[in-house]
Amino acid sequence: MTDKLRCRAVIFDFDGTLADSMPFLAQIGVEVMMRFYGVSKEEAVDRYKSTTGLPYEHQIKLNFPDHDANEEAIEVFEKMKIDRIFEQEIFPESEGTLNLLKQKGFTLFVSSSTFQSTITEYFLRLNMDEYFTEILGYRPGFEKGAHHFNHVLEKHGIPLHEVVFIGDSIKDYERSKDFTQFVALEGMFTRSDFEEAGHLDHIIANLAELEPILELIPE
Repeated sequence: MTDKLRCRAVIFDFDGTLADSMPFLAQIGVEVMMRFYGVSKEEAVDRYKSTTGLPYEHQIKLNFPDHDANEEAIEVFEKMKIDRIFEQEIFPESEGTLNLLKQKGFTLFVSSSTFQSTITEYFLRLNMDEYFTEILGYRPGFEKGAHHFNHVLEKHGIPLHEVVFIGDSIKDYERSKDFTQFVALEGMFTRSDFEEAGHLDHIIANLAELEPILELIPE
């Protein structure tokens, strides 16, 4: 039986964790790679998946370092994303999970690779911003991972060993190392993928499975 994770705060990834947006993002991410770099669909899918969880700017620069098309490709992707991100729905279990955790006294955050203004607007439109102590988005020099985790520690005074980060990608898991506890959500990556990457416990198939494995540390 999996031991419960004792924590005061839960940080949620956005794409593929709270929102069912990964199919849309993968589609446009792959399209941009094929269009600007002349790679096959199979290769573009592999390149996108291997770096998913990072801002697209970083995905492009990791996959195609110093390519002349990089800035234009990034700009096109971000425009396509902003044009349709508000159409992407949250998972059916998301709001119920957030509500339950909030009622039980957990402090909740969002940590996203989506630009700050866009991710804030997304939750405002859904009237879901009230669940979160803070919604953390991307800007150069402030991104998901160490920057966001340290911000939670420094601004909100929550020790990182008392924080759980939940995400759906291998990059999410890698970014949690040496900072927070981690829960993996299956989706684009399977249990086997996470286990192969070194994360052997606390893997869930649905957000509704999250609350039962958390134990609140009283202040």
